Amino acid sequence: MADNKTNANTKNPLGAAVLSALCPGVGFFYLGNFIKGIAYMLILAALIVIAAHGQGTEIPVLILMCVGFHIYQIFDSFDEARKMNQMTSEEQTQSKQNISLQAAVIVLILGIILQLATLNIICFRDIARLWPLVLIVIGIKYVYMYVKSKESNGGGSK
Repeated sequence: MADNKTNANTKNPLGAAVLSALCPGVGFFYLGNFIKGIAYMLILAALIVIAAHGQGTEIPVLILMCVGFHIYQIFDSFDEARKMNQMTSEEQTQSKQNISLQAAVIVLILGIILQLATLNIICFRDIARLWPLVLIVIGIKYVYMYVKSKESNGGGSK
């Protein structure tokens, strides 16, 4: 009986990754994180809109941003499924809430950027020039995760 309960809560990481590859965000629906799934769909849609309005030399950068995000969310769904399989149900709920906040902030920032472009305050060429900010955000995320893991392990070794 306990094995059936464990199997019911276990998620297939490869299945989540394949679903995310076929349609961005769907792997997170499979994992039960609907907010993150919708957020990832909106992020990719916003990136596609930005790329469609690009001109000249910024088009390759914008297309690479779309492709890079698509690949990122595939690996993210795989990693989240793997992590979910190692967590208790309480930890899974807490993790979904934290991740949903992160996705909501990203959608909010993209919405603000698109609104500024619609109001002609900034142009899409300016958005293409902001691509290094993606690397900065990823770096900050990994530093935060590193510090958080050190804190949870009792401050590391002396």
